[in-house]
Amino acid sequence: MELQPDTQVCTFYPETRVPDAKGARRAASLCSFAAVAEITIAYALLIPTTLLTRDISMSDQMRSNLSLIINTAVIDLIAMPLCWLLLLLIPKDASPEIGTRTPLSFKKLLFYFPCAFALMLAGSLTGRLIDALLGGDLSNVVSDTMSAVDPWVTLLCAVIVGPIAEELFFRKAMIDRLSAYHPTDAILLSALLFGLIHGNLTQFLYAFPLGVLFGIIYYRTQNIGYTIVLHVVINCFGGLLPQLLTMLEERAPEYASSLVSLLYMQFVLAMCVLGIIFLIRRRRAFLPIPSDVPRFRRPFYINAGFIVASIVFTALFVLTEILA
Repeated sequence: MELQPDTQVCTFYPETRVPDAKGARRAASLCSFAAVAEITIAYALLIPTTLLTRDISMSDQMRSNLSLIINTAVIDLIAMPLCWLLLLLIPKDASPEIGTRTPLSFKKLLFYFPCAFALMLAGSLTGRLIDALLGGDLSNVVSDTMSAVDPWVTLLCAVIVGPIAEELFFRKAMIDRLSAYHPTDAILLSALLFGLIHGNLTQFLYAFPLGVLFGIIYYRTQNIGYTIVLHVVINCFGGLLPQLLTMLEERAPEYASSLVSLLYMQFVLAMCVLGIIFLIRRRRAFLPIPSDVPRFRRPFYINAGFIVASIVFTALFVLTEILA
């Protein structure tokens, strides 16, 4: 039986309309355009700001700090809230599964930490492999940026503000509006846009799988606090702690810094091993998420917004490598 667009009422959830392909295409397209609009607004504000501060006399350290603070303010505090307006055009129709919260105990939340470490390591290793195949020409924006700023700036921008803004935008705002069409595609599309918005291949390779994991957690719990905590911890271990270890190596006795570095590496390795085991043993608990909602795959990924986003972010990836 063919479903009539926006007219048939679901029998399994009162007053919920069965989504149609046209609605799925429009919702996915608007989310993609929102991601493009975010990066467009960010560059439109960052370019003149960079030109204005270029001639101000300051140390290299202070310039790096100021640059990261401005980038964070423009992207996370201005561009993302403005682009949220585009997402408001998508009706926030409740899907049958939305509203059923599954709170996580502290023990269950801990289960996801090694999973996130394993996914991050897998993405990083993939990036290094591609880098080796390209002869070491792949840029590492995160490493270059974090090595040039003060730890307190990293803590504020990359560990606190960034994760909160990104989780609210890519998980809560997007998944809340896309999951009515199908939870699996809502999670995949939001994660894909989350990876693309980073603007370089190195970060995309681990941001995308992490986005999938965070999306699954948010969809099943309907509590954005869980993914914010996970995101904060991952950014702390991936950005702030390596920076502090580098400072320790420069100031502390060699034996002390070597011991701390060794313990850190062992901890990360242990988390990754546990994460791989958990991901394999609990693989059926992840994607695809079963749902009674009809799935519209092609409209989700073949639409004007996603095509434009693919072109824009591919060009941005290439431009980042050329300018690096």
